[in-house]
Amino acid sequence: MPSSAARQHDTCGIASGQHDPAPQPEPATVQIRPLKREDARALHALVCACPPLDVNSLYAYALLALHHTSTCFVAVRDGQLCGAVTGYVKPSQPDTYFLWQIAIAPNQQGSGLGSALLDHVARYCLQQQNLQFLETTISPGNAASQRLFGRFAQRHQVACQQRPLLSSEELQAVVLPETSLPEQGLPPQELCPPAHEAEDLYRIGPW
Repeated sequence: MPSSAARQHDTCGIASGQHDPAPQPEPATVQIRPLKREDARALHALVCACPPLDVNSLYAYALLALHHTSTCFVAVRDGQLCGAVTGYVKPSQPDTYFLWQIAIAPNQQGSGLGSALLDHVARYCLQQQNLQFLETTISPGNAASQRLFGRFAQRHQVACQQRPLLSSEELQAVVLPETSLPEQGLPPQELCPPAHEAEDLYRIGPW
């Protein structure tokens, strides 16, 4: 379940040395709130509009809205969902919030909404007694998301560690085990899905 953060245009690069001294306020007229059951279809549509994010099934987003409403957040403007961040507390590491996807509507990119959503997650983590770290995965080619999360760590004055997690070859093996091919009975395009870029793990914290 690799997480490729949404393409962002909040371009304050790590290499530039720029630093935001304070958390980002929510953009004017935008409300950030927990994900609700009725948001599932709009969340799915939002992710579809935000390449290079991996688009999952509507059912997957419905399950998030049912089972992880306290750890997933959406941004709403004029009654329309314009941003979202999905994540959960890792069962094997209860001190870690894993951010799965962050999506910003194309007409809101560059508005600071991505940073505001991340800061909202940080506030949630700080309100919990045991959450000390935030993790996410980013592909090596997604420089915009690398900048977004690097700036987030700088703004909150916490460490940001990076290490390889899954190679492209490993992801192909996970998605399509070779031993299962003969039994699938699927057309060639389903047997050989497009290659997935590698995913690096980013661990931010402790708070």
